[in-house]
Amino acid sequence: MVQSASLLRSRGFSLLELLVVLAILALMTAVGIPWFMKLSQRQALKAAAREIETTLAAARMTAVKRNAPVSVVILSLTPPISFQTIEPAPPAPTPTIPPRSVVLNANAVRFFATPAATGGTITFGGDGRLATPPPLPTPAIRMIVEGPANGTVRNQIQIDTTRGGAVRIITPVDWQ
Repeated sequence: MVQSASLLRSRGFSLLELLVVLAILALMTAVGIPWFMKLSQRQALKAAAREIETTLAAARMTAVKRNAPVSVVILSLTPPISFQTIEPAPPAPTPTIPPRSVVLNANAVRFFATPAATGGTITFGGDGRLATPPPLPTPAIRMIVEGPANGTVRNQIQIDTTRGGAVRIITPVDWQ
């Protein structure tokens, strides 16, 4: 049986071909790693902002459920940033509920601006509206978090709470 010449030559790759493929992979990795690092930092910042939004929304829902004021207190502005939800004491036969605390990732976020008018305490009334004394601007409370905390370029996310108690996140259009 006679084998063709092209079949004999196609048994593997040359060293030069393997080196070219490795060089292309190294170039793609060198370009891709910084992009993935930025992507993970953005996701950590978004997660921290969602955690703040969830804490505020949960406090509002608890205030409506119990028809009593519920406060969210910013305990620490320096890493680790922490919040604590303070609920009213339930009726006597029910056991007391310990305050819920939230600690944010210190490398992901730092506060850029906090609600100075409220003294770091955000209180929702039993109707779900902000119980902070007027006059309040629109939006009533704006917190700005930025991250990454240890990076040179920082992105900012706003967390707005209206007088009616609605909480929303405003992310930047152009990420750095």
